[in-house]
Amino acid sequence: MLKNDLSSALESIAKDWKKAKRQADKQDRVSSHILNRMRSRPQRITIRDVAFGGMEDAYMKASGNGRLPANARQIYYAARPEILRLTGESDLSSQYFTQTLLKDYMDYYHPKWDVVFDARGHITEPHTGKVVALGGLEVRSYVDRFTDEIFDETPELEPEVMIPTRGPGLRFGAVLFLEKEGFNPLLEAAKIAERFDVAIASTKGMPVSALCDLLGTLRRSGRKVFVVHDFDKSGFSIVSTLRKGTRGSWGTGDVVDLGFRLEDIQGLESEPVSYRGDPRQNLRENGVTQEEIGILCQSSGHGQYYGERVELNAMTSERFLEWLERKLKESGIEKLIPENETLVAAYRRAVFLQRMQEAEDKLREQILDQSIEVPDSLTSMVREELKDSPELAWDEVVWRIATNGTEANCD
Repeated sequence: MLKNDLSSALESIAKDWKKAKRQADKQDRVSSHILNRMRSRPQRITIRDVAFGGMEDAYMKASGNGRLPANARQIYYAARPEILRLTGESDLSSQYFTQTLLKDYMDYYHPKWDVVFDARGHITEPHTGKVVALGGLEVRSYVDRFTDEIFDETPELEPEVMIPTRGPGLRFGAVLFLEKEGFNPLLEAAKIAERFDVAIASTKGMPVSALCDLLGTLRRSGRKVFVVHDFDKSGFSIVSTLRKGTRGSWGTGDVVDLGFRLEDIQGLESEPVSYRGDPRQNLRENGVTQEEIGILCQSSGHGQYYGERVELNAMTSERFLEWLERKLKESGIEKLIPENETLVAAYRRAVFLQRMQEAEDKLREQILDQSIEVPDSLTSMVREELKDSPELAWDEVVWRIATNGTEANCD
């Protein structure tokens, strides 16, 4: 990485000399004032030079050598220490790194990386109701699963292997709440929800009343609620809000704070934070220990308060997953297995559906041997129906016409 950093830096320093040389080739000499200016002007290694030189190493570190998706802010935390060291700067804006430097690098080199940028809005399909978040991985996954305009005219009626459920009953025994939505693709890649039978919730910012009410309902139905948050004032406020609720909401009551706590942040990159007022009383009310407060907040003695905070994004993807799985296992979470009576009922359902499938296969062969008469004016019939009911999809209309035709034939 250092070799690349220095190479990029030297290239930047030398570009003015190259420019002067091209001008000299045209004029057959280098003017004295240009030569003096270039000799006297100190050359500075820029943040952009160093960031580009170490970007691949930062991504590999954040993503477990490319095996896992990496959030843009995880790459930022992996790259920041070297950038600050080599440039002598005291701080680096995460917004500038993730939205400018990282995107410029990817636009220029086109690396085949799984970089997750936070979703900025969503797109909703008509008729299907499918909602797709407008984030990098979400959009890529959506596009990869596009269906073409060809479909099976004689589809098999596949039985639902899993029992249809809505809500926690028979499906999940706990809820995992994360302060950040950006980790969702990583959790999906690691199949955290499936392996631990947990529902996953996340928000941007403080929890809203609807979330507090939902988690409170799940908690009262016997589901545990686990919370993962940054090591900062906002993170501890989120835990407190989930427990107590917002104005007009019930609140969750008892929740399990998985961290970040003091023991979780050892060896991770921190960043400075300042406060407009003294936050220590609020921190104490939200369950923060005195030792943790000593890191989060100190007084300068002039009415100013400052401290250090640590984001979840300071972990690489691999380290985050290792940390989260260890925390969940230490909390005693287990796969959901219903009572024997439910298992017996599920077994009977499985055998019933498998026998239905066998009967359907036989009936399918019989139907395939029969001809299907299609109305000659089908297109006109669809157009007329859509004029009367424009909210319908075309295939819904075809189904209606086929149903009416079948009923007429039966009569």
